[in-house]
Amino acid sequence: MSNIVAARFERSLDADAALAALRRDGFTEAEIDAFTLMPPGQHALGPMGGGDVHSDAGTQGAGTTAAIGGALGLVVGLVIGSIASLHLGAPALWVIGGVGALIGAFAGVMRKLHDPHPSEHSREHPVEMPAGRMIAVCVDRAGSEQLAVSALRRNGAGEVGRAQGQWRDGGWRDFDPRSPLATI
Repeated sequence: MSNIVAARFERSLDADAALAALRRDGFTEAEIDAFTLMPPGQHALGPMGGGDVHSDAGTQGAGTTAAIGGALGLVVGLVIGSIASLHLGAPALWVIGGVGALIGAFAGVMRKLHDPHPSEHSREHPVEMPAGRMIAVCVDRAGSEQLAVSALRRNGAGEVGRAQGQWRDGGWRDFDPRSPLATI
């Protein structure tokens, strides 16, 4: 296993500048890997190339709160619909009840959704990095880690992290976009 420092860049110009800085600082082509990170859930790692997982850490429990919100919304909608049906007819009961259930389910889901924190990461519910350009640097040489971190941060890296992985032929071969990096 190799020691790796990696960073995500939102802008390609910043990533290009970081690559140039790393080369100026003495890193060889065999020690630097640059690649594009797809948006969360779009890495084609699932069965038959589909999505990566069914849900991420930021959606845990949203189905339960949607069901609760939908049931409460249905009850409120039926109460309002029963009053309205006296003036508008029986279909108003079902239409207003359905709209109430829909609004309640939506409110239930929105109450639970959040941007996940890396501590919530699990294999079933990953916390994925946003899309962007990634630069990974093999820092097995003594003293190279701080040099790499400095070059990446100086050039606008969004997140800089540390990992261990298989580094072969100038690239990080076992990179998993669903696994968060250890923050430096």
